[in-house]
Amino acid sequence: MEKRYRAIRFIGSLYKIIGMIVGVITVLGALGSCIFSALSGSILDNALSQTLGNSSGGIGLFSGLLGGVIVGIFLLIYGGIAATILYASGEAIFLLIDMEENTRTTAFLLQQQTRR
Repeated sequence: MEKRYRAIRFIGSLYKIIGMIVGVITVLGALGSCIFSALSGSILDNALSQTLGNSSGGIGLFSGLLGGVIVGIFLLIYGGIAATILYASGEAIFLLIDMEENTRTTAFLLQQQTRR
């Protein structure tokens, strides 16, 4: 059977590729958020220890790291959902195309059987 719907196949592939890209960017963004927040917390901790003396107790580092982890988790959840939806949309397009091809093949085979 001939392959139909080249443009729709391209769109399905595009959705899947964009879904994978969003997934990779999500993971990198979450890691970057954690690293950036930890570095910012370290800078805040140094500033607090200079201002308050050595009595800051690492609160800047802890709050920066904790905030970064929380933001990173939210980024992973939101980005993971977005990436999954995009990838699943591409798969759904291919599912619909496969259903059409199976229906067309079945109709063709039934026509061949009734002619005999």
